[in-house]
Amino acid sequence: MSTVQNTQLYNLSQLEMLSRGDQGFVDKMLNSFTGNLKDGIKEITDAYKLHDWTTIGKVAHKLKPSMLVLGVTSLKETIIYLEKDHGNVDEKEISNKVEGFLEKCGILLMQIQQISNN
Repeated sequence: MSTVQNTQLYNLSQLEMLSRGDQGFVDKMLNSFTGNLKDGIKEITDAYKLHDWTTIGKVAHKLKPSMLVLGVTSLKETIIYLEKDHGNVDEKEISNKVEGFLEKCGILLMQIQQISNN
């Protein structure tokens, strides 16, 4: 198991503050996030196979607010990078970013699902 998998990628402090102690709200938001993240991972994976950097940017943009609320700071810079217009793209660089993003998103999804099931 890698260090990333052992590291908690989220921080629920902001979500808990927004919930004002309503655990039902927290659970609902986590379920919504996992659904959106699953969809986002699939969309980015499909777009990546086609080298569709524009779609990747749009999907990253859609995921960003939820990631910020869940305190996923380790992906903040990558999301900002992926959101940019990549007209003259360095395919190796963006490929590395996308692959790293997808890997961390998969780990994040597992972590969120674990706390949602408890």
